[in-house]
Amino acid sequence: MSLPRIPGINSESAATEIARTPERMSGNAQSMGHRVGAALDPAAAEDDWGRPPDQKRPNPVVLAHGTLGDRESVWRKIVPALRTEGHRVFRLNYGELPTLPRLYGLGDIRKSAQELADFVDRVLADTKAEQVDLVGHSQGGMLPHYYLKYLGGTGKVRRVVGIAPSSHGVEVAGLTALVRQVPGVRGVVEDKVLFRVSPAFTQLLHDSEFVSELVAQGDTVDGVGYTVIWTTRDELVQPPESQQLTPTLPAHPVTNLCLQTLAPGNRTTHLAMPYDPVVIRETVKALAD
Repeated sequence: MSLPRIPGINSESAATEIARTPERMSGNAQSMGHRVGAALDPAAAEDDWGRPPDQKRPNPVVLAHGTLGDRESVWRKIVPALRTEGHRVFRLNYGELPTLPRLYGLGDIRKSAQELADFVDRVLADTKAEQVDLVGHSQGGMLPHYYLKYLGGTGKVRRVVGIAPSSHGVEVAGLTALVRQVPGVRGVVEDKVLFRVSPAFTQLLHDSEFVSELVAQGDTVDGVGYTVIWTTRDELVQPPESQQLTPTLPAHPVTNLCLQTLAPGNRTTHLAMPYDPVVIRETVKALAD
């Protein structure tokens, strides 16, 4: 299978390639570094099962990684920040295919959303809380919307924070960029034709039947507060502005935050968003409301 050319990854424009290479390499290095760090740190997988609630933070936080991410490495920076503020954190892996073990976020997104729904129920049972807050990166920022609209999430979720979420889908070029950058994945693409065996890769496309279903009822639902944090340097979700949410009804609280508005000159890319200090600060702030 021949992967298409995309700007900034294998562009015929030398200027484009040179301009985007440093930030892309920085994002890749952060992702790889945290994968290695998580593998060497037994505590990286520990969640807060059985921990009594902080009176100021009654709602547990459920974290959902993105396509080809995982629960241990993606959240290594944000989990300590949340715990410092008194939050209990819980992370799931979802979307694993039997044919591609230990690669996550590749299965049917509807089934992945059901995995999220089941995990939320488990967290609520353990913590005795009435609602959770959901934080998702990339595809993990898309799952809560399907859960809320179609899987009974209404009433169980107080707030959703999307970090570089694929709110309205992505383009083929963006998925190609992703698989080329995640450490160790390109070989899987070449050997097993990931684009053909992963249901999620088709469903993530902005013109897919799944995305049409996802947005058919509007972006938001009653009773939930929404925050989106996006970067103009996003090489996966194109155009980056498509990550933003529009309130279905005027009363629905939605905050769309552009990273470069908060920190001019910031060049954080899609993969590096969960590790960016400004993103972490704004996530913690959103959950403090």
